[in-house]
Amino acid sequence: MSQLLENSNILIIIAALLLSLFVLSKAADYMVDSAVILSKRLGVSDIIIGATLVSLGTTLPEFSSSVIATIQGVEGFAMGNAIGSCITNTSLILGIGALFGKIPVDKVSSKKVTLFIGAALILIVPTIPYKVKLGYGLIPQWMGLILMLFIPVYVLILIKQEKNAKKAGLLSASAVSEELLINKDANVVVLVVKVLLSAIVIAGSASILVDTATIMAFHMKIPEIIISSTLVAFGTSVPELTTVITACKKGNGGLALGNVFGANTLNVLMVMGASAMLTQGGMQIPSAFYLIQFVSLTVILGVFGIFAYNKKFHEISKQEGVMLIGVYAFYLGANVYQALA
Repeated sequence: MSQLLENSNILIIIAALLLSLFVLSKAADYMVDSAVILSKRLGVSDIIIGATLVSLGTTLPEFSSSVIATIQGVEGFAMGNAIGSCITNTSLILGIGALFGKIPVDKVSSKKVTLFIGAALILIVPTIPYKVKLGYGLIPQWMGLILMLFIPVYVLILIKQEKNAKKAGLLSASAVSEELLINKDANVVVLVVKVLLSAIVIAGSASILVDTATIMAFHMKIPEIIISSTLVAFGTSVPELTTVITACKKGNGGLALGNVFGANTLNVLMVMGASAMLTQGGMQIPSAFYLIQFVSLTVILGVFGIFAYNKKFHEISKQEGVMLIGVYAFYLGANVYQALA
């Protein structure tokens, strides 16, 4: 497939990239839905399903494409995809959502923000000594293992939050859709086949996505990390946009906030963790990443930190939404400038 694309027109390559993004997203949704129904059929509680399958499923497109990229030796793709998705979700997606309805930052969603800030610090801070000493950052393989080991801890925290939300009668960011539970009597064998077929489609579309992104970067003479942290990250985040807008319109902006930050935390722990573990010698972080991606992420964390820890501000309105979109515009512009340079 990659040999065929290498000799193709740039428009065909872009079309293949967009198509692979679409198929990857749909296959991931289908796999999660089938897995949820299967788990319910096997007697797993809604709380466990919500805290594991639904939550982990939100980052499946990023995880599958990043792992395949790492295996193929394109670790820059994995890093750009994971961090780029975090930035896109929290700036552009939530920013647009705030234009359609206020996003409250309550006690429950503040905890999700705190968890993400903690995960981001665990990822970024240990790389700084390498940056000072070597001139570039490094995420060693042992650090990837540590990030992965935090996943069970994170899931246990989610389960506790699910139980508390259920007791309080609140909507949960990882609540299981009632439409899925209607089909809980579906045949187990059929469901297993659906999950396996979805996994095959995910692997195939993720592989094509990585190939097209790499070939596009070669044709445009820019690093893969720029393509993955902008175009690919945007593509994997687009499905969340409709969900966030709908939630904000219905007055459930807090639900959208929790869902986005939950996905971001898993992008750091699961996507970056697995990618670092699979990279021989660890993942190198280019200097530009500290100036663009990490700076943008720090600004976004600062904005949400104000709402999470300041008693005077409890909601994100249109003004803050415009500001978040502005941060994304800066991020996008900085990447374009780097590509042109």
